[in-house]
Amino acid sequence: MHELENRREKVFNLMKENSAMILFSGVAKICSEDECYPFQSNRHFFYLTNIEQEHSALILVKGVGERKTYLFLDEYDEVKEKWTGKRLTPEEAEEISQIHGTMSMNSLESMMDLILAQYNNQYGKISSLYIDLTPENKIGPALSTLEYEKQIREKYNYIETINAYPIIRDLRMVKSEEEIKNIVEAIEITNTGISQLLISLKPGLREHELSDEFEFYGKKHDRHPLAFSTITAAGKNATCLHHPIEQQNDIIRENDLVLFDLGFAHNGYSADISRTYPVNGKFEGNQKLIYEAVLECNKAVIDFIKPGLTIADLQAYARDFLKNKCVEYKLMSEDEDIVKYYYHNVSHHLGLDTHDSALREKPLENGNVITVEPGLYFAKFGIGVRIEDDVLIHNGKAEVLSKNILKEIRDIEKLLSFKGKR
Repeated sequence: MHELENRREKVFNLMKENSAMILFSGVAKICSEDECYPFQSNRHFFYLTNIEQEHSALILVKGVGERKTYLFLDEYDEVKEKWTGKRLTPEEAEEISQIHGTMSMNSLESMMDLILAQYNNQYGKISSLYIDLTPENKIGPALSTLEYEKQIREKYNYIETINAYPIIRDLRMVKSEEEIKNIVEAIEITNTGISQLLISLKPGLREHELSDEFEFYGKKHDRHPLAFSTITAAGKNATCLHHPIEQQNDIIRENDLVLFDLGFAHNGYSADISRTYPVNGKFEGNQKLIYEAVLECNKAVIDFIKPGLTIADLQAYARDFLKNKCVEYKLMSEDEDIVKYYYHNVSHHLGLDTHDSALREKPLENGNVITVEPGLYFAKFGIGVRIEDDVLIHNGKAEVLSKNILKEIRDIEKLLSFKGKR
């Protein structure tokens, strides 16, 4: 069975009998008077269709003994295509989605009437409708799925409406082989992008020049999009967790550490990597102590991971580990709170979203892909260090998907030393 057909089959299996589900791709969000932000389909819709086009919808109908799938797209519009580019043909959409036969969005309302008001099988009418009720999930510029659900309840007061989000969220938490391959490919192109950054890394550059170079590398190689806005933070700026691109104007100095938090996406799937490098090629003094503490924590958490633990368990383990290391290395006193120097979570799920759809309280299981990203941030030293890997939980333990991205002190110093001799 095709990957997408298998995903939809799993959704059908979790739906009630005599029910339907409707998902929308969404619409581009207005940025200014005459421009919209780049469009990205709702990730739940994309997960089941691979369609990256606004004004699209998917309907699944589950009667007793029968399952039907309908894909809706905008009709061909010559004027719209002249202004905003080519739209998918029905044949192209069918090949991408593996849904046979597409319908016009103009017929969506009449199809919903048919399904909710007239559809019958020998066991009865459709009695439940699943809708993705994620806030800000838009059907049109002035209509959200929350408002759409209200309209449905008013029009069909006998229909039970159910949030579709948890069903697809739980499925997305366990990655298929194809999804893992996409994440690995995203990590590999991210690794080559990092290699390009290290060739350019030197004093006198502004932070954003390195962020720009990373993005340009992706555009130059198969137009790989960024998974998220690149963070390049030198010196004290690395103590800000999300040093914003518009503030990445500081000049990188000879004795700085530079923290990168970056990643490309491949077929919609994200890499999320953090590395910290010395500009002069050597970790020295407190830089080395802090880096070693974070690196040891990164490896210890990876070894600690197993099915049945929660992300909260990983966070508690990382917090205690970092506290003990910082006290051992005399970076903090026993009576200080580690939250002063470590103030984020050690892990999140990774997939179609960089912070992927997930129930954080759910115990980890085989097939989960998560990050491991401890960090320490000492503003008083002007040092911030974060080391982030992407790992797959497989055969009861963590497999590091980003193992090819160097993080050992000796390897980094050797690489930067070699670069300096070129």
